[in-house]
Amino acid sequence: MKLHQFHARRLESTLGLADGAITRMENLLAREEKGGAVRTVNDTLAPETRSALLQKLQSLRNVMLEMASALSLAQSVLDIRQVLAAEISTLWVIFEDCRPAKMKGYGQPFEPKARTTIEQHVERILNTIHELRAIVQ
Repeated sequence: MKLHQFHARRLESTLGLADGAITRMENLLAREEKGGAVRTVNDTLAPETRSALLQKLQSLRNVMLEMASALSLAQSVLDIRQVLAAEISTLWVIFEDCRPAKMKGYGQPFEPKARTTIEQHVERILNTIHELRAIVQ
């Protein structure tokens, strides 16, 4: 079945977002370490619960594949460099927006020491992001 291109794009986008969410959940369920820079995920799942979740996530992905096939939705083939470059660009934007000068809209000024510390760390992070971009290109 062929859809109008606007409807097809919307469904392709939705399935892409859902596939990303499934992948993140699968990765979370598979990882031993669940700690990050500012968040730790407390794993309270029993092994049988983890197994059931992984099974249902696979079922969900299968239904989505069936939907894509039934509606003749396009399979996008992206170069890994394109995907990595997009993720790196997103990182750059979110950290650039963490500069104290960009967070002045909150109505609270930074203490000078905090302002300096934030600026130094953001600058180091952005430098590393630029290095990542250079490797990907």
